[in-house]
Amino acid sequence: MIVGAVLIAAGLALAAVTVWFWRTAQPQDPVLGALRVMGDKQFRSADDAARKEMLRQARSLETPPELR
Repeated sequence: MIVGAVLIAAGLALAAVTVWFWRTAQPQDPVLGALRVMGDKQFRSADDAARKEMLRQARSLETPPELR
């Protein structure tokens, strides 16, 4: 009975680690940098000038020159 509970707990822990790994290990596409910034709460609550500056910074840091 105890062995079964330990194996179930180990399986759940392994599943949680797997989900965490797949979410954090996804490669970040530099072309999508502006979209990632747009998804932040700080972007939604900023005024228009601040939003433009945030997008400019995201594009200049992450987008290759040939895609700008």
